[in-house]
Amino acid sequence: MPGLLSGRWRRKAFPDPLENPNPDSDSSEESTIALFPDGIKVWYDGPDAAVDVCFVHGLTGDRESTWTADGQSAPWPKKLLPSELEDARVLTYGYDAYVVRKGVAASTRLVDHAANLLSDLTSDRARCGASSRPLVFVAHSLGGLVCKKAILLSRNNPEPHLRSIFDHTKGVIFMGTPHRGSWLAYWANLSASALGLIKS
Repeated sequence: MPGLLSGRWRRKAFPDPLENPNPDSDSSEESTIALFPDGIKVWYDGPDAAVDVCFVHGLTGDRESTWTADGQSAPWPKKLLPSELEDARVLTYGYDAYVVRKGVAASTRLVDHAANLLSDLTSDRARCGASSRPLVFVAHSLGGLVCKKAILLSRNNPEPHLRSIFDHTKGVIFMGTPHRGSWLAYWANLSASALGLIKS
């Protein structure tokens, strides 16, 4: 279980033919498999933590780079929050949020990401005896939708250990979350439809 809690490395099929091209491939469009960090990672664990603050990244981000300013070596929550919130445990959650692959941001993927967040966060909080500790999410872009779905899955779950996320969530800070859909998705669908009409 420690591997799960410290963050797993899953594969993502992120096509980048310029990176590590396959010399045995007959196709110039051969995709490579890159790795991305996912799961829960603890940035700071206050000695008398009274609240968990969990950061969830958005589209094309990851649990470290989304929160790290250009030219900086560490995410700002990891650097700034320990001195400001000494009684907090600061966490980050990673998942595959790359939109280059078809369907990565589809609703079925959203449910999968939310279920993984719920499971990983529940396990992490149980491991350190914090299942009833107040919880606040800070979510960017797609991460806000992942958080909302995880909270709904928790609310509707009959198992007390999974429902505890809903019961103890005290707030969610949304940053750039497309609650009513994304204008970018609208234009992408419109373009794809137009191309479909033009192709023979």
